[in-house]
Amino acid sequence: MTATKLRPKNGTLSNASLKITVSAETWRFIAYIFFWGMIAFAMAVSNIVVTPKLAEGPTAFGMEEGSTCGPFNRNWPEGNVKMGEGFDLKTQSHLLMLFGFANVCTNWDYYPARELTAMVYPLFEYSLIVYIILDFVTTLLANRRGELNAWFWKFSKAAFAINLVLCAQFRMIFVCIAYEKVKQHTAGFLGLQIALILVAVQNSLFLIDTEVSYEFLGGIQKTRKAIKAYLICLLAISLVKVTATIYVVGNGVGAPWTLKDTGIGEMKVGQLVDKIWMLFNAVAPLIISYFRSKNEIPLVIEVSTCAPNYIDAPIEDQPLKKSGGGGSMKYEQVRYEAAASDVI
Repeated sequence: MTATKLRPKNGTLSNASLKITVSAETWRFIAYIFFWGMIAFAMAVSNIVVTPKLAEGPTAFGMEEGSTCGPFNRNWPEGNVKMGEGFDLKTQSHLLMLFGFANVCTNWDYYPARELTAMVYPLFEYSLIVYIILDFVTTLLANRRGELNAWFWKFSKAAFAINLVLCAQFRMIFVCIAYEKVKQHTAGFLGLQIALILVAVQNSLFLIDTEVSYEFLGGIQKTRKAIKAYLICLLAISLVKVTATIYVVGNGVGAPWTLKDTGIGEMKVGQLVDKIWMLFNAVAPLIISYFRSKNEIPLVIEVSTCAPNYIDAPIEDQPLKKSGGGGSMKYEQVRYEAAASDVI
C-alpha cells in the first residue's frame, strides 16, 4: 500500500516534474576540457614541487640520506643515475630510462603529483562517463527512429559496455606506481587509449550512418568524405600506438622500434607516435565536440513521479463510521478512543 502524506498548505502542483535539455556532445567537450586541465595541473605540481624534491634526493621526502627506497632504488649508468641519489625529472626519469623518451605521464608518476592529480582526475572520469551514457541514449533514440543500420546498433551496444569498464579502470595508473609496476601501470593507460579510440570511432560512424550533413563542409557527400578521412587517420595512428602500448604491458619496456630516432631533432619514433595520437584522440575531439554541441539536436530529459497519495487530515482525526446496532451511540473521534486506551 502506498504511504500517505499530508497535503502541503502552499502546494500548487500535485505532480511536479523536472525537465532538462542537455547535449551529449557538450559533456564530451567538458570531459576533454577536464582531461587537458588535469594534465596542466599535473605539470604545474610536477614543475613546482616534484622536480626540486627529486633533484634533492631522499632527504626531501623525509628519508635518510642515501636511502634506496621509492624512486631512488635504481642504478642507471647510461643516465648518470646512482642508487640513493637525486635525479632530474626531465632528463633522468624512470620513463625515459625504460622508453627512451618522456611523455605526459611523467608529470604524475611521482609523489605528491600522483596523489594530487588522482584527486583531480574524477572530474575527467565522471564527465566522460556521463557523456558515454548520454551518447548511448542518443544512439538508442536514433535506432528507434529507424536511422541506424543493425550492424552499427550492435557495435554501439558493445562499445558502450566496454567504454564504461575501461574508463572506470584508468584510475589504476594512480594505484600501480609507474616505477614499481610498469606493466600494470601501462595497462590502465592502454584501457583509456582503447576507450578514447572507441568513442571517436563510434562518434564518426554515427554521423556517417545517420547521414548527417554540415553545410560549411559542402553538403552530405563532402561531410562524409571529411569524416572518413579523419576516421582513416585515426585508426592508422591508433593501430601503431596501441601496438606499442601492448608491447610495454607485455614486456615492461618500450618496443625497440619506438626507440629509434626520427631525424627530427632528438625526437624518437615512439614520441612522434604519441604526439600524433594525442592530436587525433585528444585535440581533434575537443574541437569536434564543441562544434557538434552547437549544431546537434539536444536530449530532453524529464524526471517525475506518480501523483502522491495526499490526505487532508491525519487518519486519527477522521470520524468513525457508524456500525450496526447501538444506533443511539454518538460518533466519537478515533483520537479519543486512543487516549482512553492509553489510560486503561
